[in-house]
Amino acid sequence: MAKLRVGIIGCGGIANSKHMSALKKIEEVEMVAFCDIIPERAEIACKAYGSADAKVYTDYKELLKDETIDSVDICTPNY
Repeated sequence: MAKLRVGIIGCGGIANSKHMSALKKIEEVEMVAFCDIIPERAEIACKAYGSADAKVYTDYKELLKDETIDSVDICTPNY
């Protein structure tokens, strides 16, 4: 069975404290893309949680163009 390929938009507080750590525990999921307006946050998240072929983005529109991503977890502030 193929893994669900997930992209993360927003690599700040809620993504680090809840979402990415929870997704990492699910064997059928691999995080393949990380996007944040602060490049360093996306890069750190990618190294900590990403698959071997994971990509880093600073523009969510570019992440959404990636047709290899099955699902997107939006972890941006609610305002």
